[in-house]
Amino acid sequence: MLKKHGYAIAATVSAVPKPTKEDLLILWNKKRGLDEQRANAWETLGGTVLVAENGYLQQDDKTYYALSVHGHNGSGWFPVGDEDRFSKLGFKLKPRHEGAGYALVCGQRGIGSSLMASPPLWAERCAKKLEAQGVKTMLRLHPGNFAPKVPLLDDLKGAASCHIWSSASGVRALVEGVPVKHYAPHWVCDNSTVREEQLHRMSHGQWHFEEVATGEPLARILAGLGEAKWG
Repeated sequence: MLKKHGYAIAATVSAVPKPTKEDLLILWNKKRGLDEQRANAWETLGGTVLVAENGYLQQDDKTYYALSVHGHNGSGWFPVGDEDRFSKLGFKLKPRHEGAGYALVCGQRGIGSSLMASPPLWAERCAKKLEAQGVKTMLRLHPGNFAPKVPLLDDLKGAASCHIWSSASGVRALVEGVPVKHYAPHWVCDNSTVREEQLHRMSHGQWHFEEVATGEPLARILAGLGEAKWG
């Protein structure tokens, strides 16, 4: 992708002491600590940080990848056009869940920037708070830490609501018709309360690996850098 746009790949950030906006520092996520410190310093010097991660919604794992400027999962910027990218994903929107059910709380691993990483035991505390309010609650811990007993779709079938920090589980919940509440400062679907608009935006923040190979995602980002905003 980079070479298609004439980029040379440097081994360290020190190889580019005075970066411009067109000079890119690419990270997988934006983890607290050294990664975030380097990213902040790069932007301060005038460079652009691109954050890559697994896609938010996909039929098969590792086929779509998220790519955005500055931050991940709604904390940064990516260009959103009019093209219908959601339909290409092959998901059918289910009717909105109505009636009784439990609040499904989906845990996360606490990986990410100082702003976006979920606090320790956030999901457990959220579930206890909902239970104290008299809400029937189910806690689903992150599958990366604990092997789930049932697939996410099974847990969503009985849910009246889905509570997330900024998890991709919430994106699937929207598709399944389950109302979502997020607690992080940002989420990739927090641009609207209209489900179709939320999923439209999300779909423009991720790309199939074959699309990535063509260089198109980077071309769109580079073309819009002048209007890139976040916060």
